[in-house]
Amino acid sequence: MQIALHPMQAVAKNTRLANLVSNILYPDSCSPSYTNPQAPLQQQYKSVKNPDKTPQHTADPSCLLQRNGYSIHLVNSLKQRIKASTLIKRMYASRGYQTEQTSVFGTKPNQYTFEARQSGRLIGTLTLTIDTGKGLLADTLYKTELDQFRQQGRTLCEVSKLAFNPETSSKEIFASLFHMAYIFARRVHGADDAFIEINPRHAVFYKRMLGFKQTGEQRTCPRVDAPAVLLQLSKEYIDTQITMLAGRFDDKVCSIYPYFLSKSGEEQVFSAVQQIKPDTRLMA
Repeated sequence: MQIALHPMQAVAKNTRLANLVSNILYPDSCSPSYTNPQAPLQQQYKSVKNPDKTPQHTADPSCLLQRNGYSIHLVNSLKQRIKASTLIKRMYASRGYQTEQTSVFGTKPNQYTFEARQSGRLIGTLTLTIDTGKGLLADTLYKTELDQFRQQGRTLCEVSKLAFNPETSSKEIFASLFHMAYIFARRVHGADDAFIEINPRHAVFYKRMLGFKQTGEQRTCPRVDAPAVLLQLSKEYIDTQITMLAGRFDDKVCSIYPYFLSKSGEEQVFSAVQQIKPDTRLMA
């Protein structure tokens, strides 16, 4: 049953949501935030009437998606890695986190880094690591918890090093980065569960907006010297949410899944991903 809100109550509710989104923060990432938190929500989060109506061709071989004035790319060059690492370190430092272990200069074959660009400028980045027997970052604190899933025969992946330029980040771009990670994790590698280490103060956002569940108690993350909890998200939940909500934007839905590509849009991206040579695809 839905309860109608007085107009002022609705404004207060939307403001709380905007503030929550603007304070996403966890040990291996920094928060998307907004330069004008008092601006109306319709200016911060523009409705996506037809999120798949975008150019499908680009001269940039690293481009995975062009949509509503921004693009998502696979990081596969030294120049891209330098820019992504600089953004991550800058955002981590602004939050008082340690930055020594926050670069994306590795070339592990089980790791991908994605970047979001707007007007040709880097505005966000996210790293996906597939569990291939060599362990995940989260194993440092939560190996016992992760092993419980491995013992069930499930393939794991991890999202880390998420950072956004606070002047340009948005729910839609955040969702698009996650959808690209989902396509690589689920469609390319058959991953069953995604994990993320996050500051406990902001776990509520990932639980509410993405459906993560806490599976590890609070501990201190040595990489950034900050408190962390372990969250888990299953393929079954993501698949259901994409089927129900992707590409069907609705202000009343408290979720970022409506900002995901529709099934047809996802298939177009996956088709493009399959054309990428493995030696350039498996670089981060």
